Amino acid sequence: MASPLADLDELVLKCRDEKSKQYIREAVSCYKAGAFRSAIVSTWIAVTFDIIDKIKELALSGDKEAENQLEIFEKARRQNDITSALKFERELLGIAKDKLELISHIECLDLERLKQDRDRCAHPSMTSEGEIFNPPAELARVHIRNAVEYLLQYPPAQGKYALDKLLAEVDSEYFPITTKQAEVAFKKSPLFKARYSLVRNFIIILLKKLISNLNVDKFKEIQKYICALQATEIMYKDIYDDVLNKKLSDLLREIKDNEMDKIELIIITYREIWNYIDNDVQQKIAQYIQNLPSRDIGSLGTFLNFKPLQIQAKQRLREINQIDLLNQVCGFDLHPLVADRSIDLYLTSNSYDAANRCSKFIIENYNDYSLEQIERIIKGIVTNEQIKGSFEVGSVIYKLKQNKKLDPDTFDKLLKENDLYQHISSRDDKDDF
Repeated sequence: MASPLADLDELVLKCRDEKSKQYIREAVSCYKAGAFRSAIVSTWIAVTFDIIDKIKELALSGDKEAENQLEIFEKARRQNDITSALKFERELLGIAKDKLELISHIECLDLERLKQDRDRCAHPSMTSEGEIFNPPAELARVHIRNAVEYLLQYPPAQGKYALDKLLAEVDSEYFPITTKQAEVAFKKSPLFKARYSLVRNFIIILLKKLISNLNVDKFKEIQKYICALQATEIMYKDIYDDVLNKKLSDLLREIKDNEMDKIELIIITYREIWNYIDNDVQQKIAQYIQNLPSRDIGSLGTFLNFKPLQIQAKQRLREINQIDLLNQVCGFDLHPLVADRSIDLYLTSNSYDAANRCSKFIIENYNDYSLEQIERIIKGIVTNEQIKGSFEVGSVIYKLKQNKKLDPDTFDKLLKENDLYQHISSRDDKDDF
C-alpha cells in the first residue's frame, strides 16, 4: 500500500523555479539530516524567492500591480533600506494573496504559520527559560509540502490576471483552430500547471462563450472555443469532467425556447458534450426535436445522424409536410431519409400547385439524390397526372440529369422506359452535358 505521505524528493522536482528548487532541496537535505530548524528556514527562503521572482515575471508581462510591487522592492534593495526590506517581507504573503492572487486565503494562513515558525527558528527565542524552540520533524515536513503544493510548483499568473490573459489569447484572431495546436499554445500559457480554480473558471467562461455564440455566422469563434475546451480536457481531464457535470446543464437551461436551434450547432461541432448533460435537459432537447418547428426543419438531418436523438428525429420526419419541406434549408448535404421523405411528398402531390412546390425542393437539392432515388422519381412521375402536367416537371427532370449519377444515355433510356420521350435531350445537349 502506497504511503499517504508526499515523497520529499518528488516535491523538489515539482518546483518550477531553479532558485526555489535549490532552497527546497536544501530544506529536504536538512530534514533528512535531522536539522529541522534549518529545514524550516530554507523553506521560507524558497517561498520569498519564489514570490519575488513571480513578481518580476508578471511585471515583465505588463501586470501593473506587479510593476508597482517590484519598484518598492528594487527601491529598498538599491538604497539598502533594511527597514523597508523587512516591511516588504512581512507583507509578502498578503501581496501574493490579495494583489497578485497567487495563493488563496487558506493557503496564505498555512504559509503565515511557516513564516511564524521560521521567525522562531531563526531568532534566539525560547519557549521557556533556558529552552530553545525545537520543531518536530512533522512540522518541518508539512511546511516543505505546503510551500511546494501551494506556491512553488505553479507559474506566476493564477488569478484574474491569468484568466484575462487566457481569454484574450483564445479571442485572438490567431488562436489555433485545431485541438493539438491549442494544447501546444496552452503549455506556454498560465494554464500550464494551473490551479483548480483557474482551470474551473476558464472552462465555465469558455462554455458561456460557446453557448452565447452558437450561430452559423460565428462558426470560427465556435471552433476556437471548442478547441480551447478540448485542449483543456486533455490537460485537466478530471477538472474538465467535474465542471461540465456540474455546470453545463445549468447553462443550457438558460437557452430560451426561441433559441433552441442552437442545439444543432452544439451537436455538429461538439457531440461529446451530450454525455455531460443532465437527464431533464436531454429530455427537453428530445421534446424540441420531436416537435421541431417548421423554421428549424433544416437541422433535422443533423439529429437523424445523432444516435441519442434519432428516434425523435425520425418521428418528426414522418410528420413533415410540404410547407416544412420548403423550410429545409441547410448548408450541408441532404440527409438520405429527408430526401426519401421529399420524394414521398412529391410523388403523392394531389394538385399542380403541390407538385410545383415540391419540385422547387428537388431542383434545389438535385445533386444529393442517389441513383435509386432518381429512378424512383422518374418512375413515379408517370403514375401521377398532377406531376406530369405540372409546370416544373421538365426542370426537375433536367436537373436530375445534371446529377450525373447516371450517364446521359442511360438517363434517356430510363425516360423512354417510362414514356417520357418529350424530356429526352437532343444529341447536341448530350455533347454539352
